[in-house]
Amino acid sequence: MKNLRIPFTAFTLAIASILAQPVQAQQDWAPAATDYPAVKVPAGLKSEPIINSPSKAYFRTRLREGSSQGTNFGGHYALLQWGCGDGCTTFFIVDELNGRVYEPGFNLTAPKNGSDETFGFQYRPDSRLLVMEGCHSNFAGSCGKYYMLWTGSKLETLVREPLTTTIAAVGGMQ
Repeated sequence: MKNLRIPFTAFTLAIASILAQPVQAQQDWAPAATDYPAVKVPAGLKSEPIINSPSKAYFRTRLREGSSQGTNFGGHYALLQWGCGDGCTTFFIVDELNGRVYEPGFNLTAPKNGSDETFGFQYRPDSRLLVMEGCHSNFAGSCGKYYMLWTGSKLETLVREPLTTTIAAVGGMQ
């Protein structure tokens, strides 16, 4: 029985290392805008945003002005963003086909002592992928780079790359 223990242990380690390889490859994967194309719609769409909640009413002027600029995200959506304080951005998504306004439910904030390179949004008119870099809702543990997929009614996290600098780990939020 002792003679079988060493080969069995070696076999188990070999299988574990083989199974771990696909996981490593997935961790290195970063979604691309071209992986999530948006439905093509006519250019120049503009729809009056529907103001049907207190938070939307509070931002009605910004929603109307931003929506009047037309689509800039996900085919027929307008992603609207504006500052909500030092190192803070709030955003809404307006469907330019029907005027529906979607609230993400959180602000994007900059890590304490973070640079402009570690804070903000990346998106394209022809893709449903939204890349956000910063912290969710002023919480240091949430800092990172988020690859978010717009489903047509909400954002779903595809991949999160945690912020690896000591800014978030030690400094916390502003």
